Amino acid sequence: MRQYSEQELNQMAAAEEELDRKHGLMLLDNSPAAKANAVVLNDYFNNHNVPMSVSSIVAAAYALKDKLDWKSPAQVEFAEVLARLEPAQCLVVNSWFKKQNRLKTDGDEGLRNINQIVSWLLNRRYAVTESGLDMALTNVQNNSSRKLFWHEGPKQDRDIWNGKLNHARFQTDEPTHAESVQEFHPNGRRNHAFKANTDEPRKREPKVDAWKDIVGRYMTQWTTHGQKATLEAEYNRGIATGKSWREVGAALGQIIKSWQRGR
Repeated sequence: MRQYSEQELNQMAAAEEELDRKHGLMLLDNSPAAKANAVVLNDYFNNHNVPMSVSSIVAAAYALKDKLDWKSPAQVEFAEVLARLEPAQCLVVNSWFKKQNRLKTDGDEGLRNINQIVSWLLNRRYAVTESGLDMALTNVQNNSSRKLFWHEGPKQDRDIWNGKLNHARFQTDEPTHAESVQEFHPNGRRNHAFKANTDEPRKREPKVDAWKDIVGRYMTQWTTHGQKATLEAEYNRGIATGKSWREVGAALGQIIKSWQRGR
């Protein structure tokens, strides 16, 4: 096996760092892919009479690119974002992302979410805190041309329309008026079965627990933990003050509608 000089070893280390950081080639970690990549490059220089330098190692990597395992663009961008964070900030980001239920945090889609949200804070020199990450999430969701990736949420409730109870959902096919009975037969004789209807037509009321069900659905329509806390506070305040389910639901609906207007 070829013996490398100290200068060549230093050049290899510098080339590995450049390939890993700038070009997305896994060489520096202890993953199986990184170790396999290092073997391929070492074999190349063992079998070719090529002077070893940073540029020659980078050139060899691209000549052998089909035999090497490269990082995805999301992984490359994540490495750049990670390099901008202090260790304490990394802990904050990690803790915040672990609490996200709807936002994807795994795989390339999770990395793209992290890259966008954390970069939003760093580019504006805002503090990397959990409240700051909540703010960044809202702004990226509303204003970024790059989409965020979410776990599939509950389907939109058709019992609610524009923040209000959709009464049309509670209508039935039952006629609203009794079939018309004529007072006189066609021959002019009185129809003794006729009875004048003096009752005012009444609208069909929604089922008794409809608003209670809607309140329950409203309580799941949050994206961030800050929004969840807002809904819970309004719910608890309504229950504590003896408000009806309709009043609680109306208050929650207004909150959710305000979030939707802000999107």
